Amino acid sequence: HLSLHKMKRERVFELAKGFRGKAKNCFRVANAQVEEALENQYADRKVLKRDMRAMWIQRINAGTREHGLKYGDFIHGQKLANVALDRKILADLAVTEPFSFKKVVDIARDALMVSKQAQAAALAQA
Repeated sequence: HLSLHKMKRERVFELAKGFRGKAKNCFRVANAQVEEALENQYADRKVLKRDMRAMWIQRINAGTREHGLKYGDFIHGQKLANVALDRKILADLAVTEPFSFKKVVDIARDALMVSKQAQAAALAQA
C-alpha cells in the first residue's frame, strides 16, 4: 500500500507529464510548476469566458450597425421588448441567419421608438 507522501508525489508527477527539464522528474521543481500551471489554468478559464463575450459583442455590434442601430441601443431595445436571447445566440444569428437577426433588430428598434414616443409625451404633459 502507498503512503500519503508517495501518493502526493505520484499525483504531482502525473500532472507534470509533458513538462520540460527537471519540471517533470524533480519533485520540488515539479511541484512548483504544477501549482503554477493549475493557477494559470483556473485564471485562463475566466479569461476564455471574457474573450468569448467580447467576441459575441463585436459580432452583434457589426450586425446591428448594418441595420442602422448601435449595439447599446439594440440591447436596450431588446430589453424593452422582452426578447430573451443571450449574446451567444444573437452573435450566432448575426453570422449564420442574417434575415432572422434583422427581425430581432427590427423588434428592438420598434420597442425603442415606442419608448422614446412615451418619453416625449410625458415631457409634453409636464
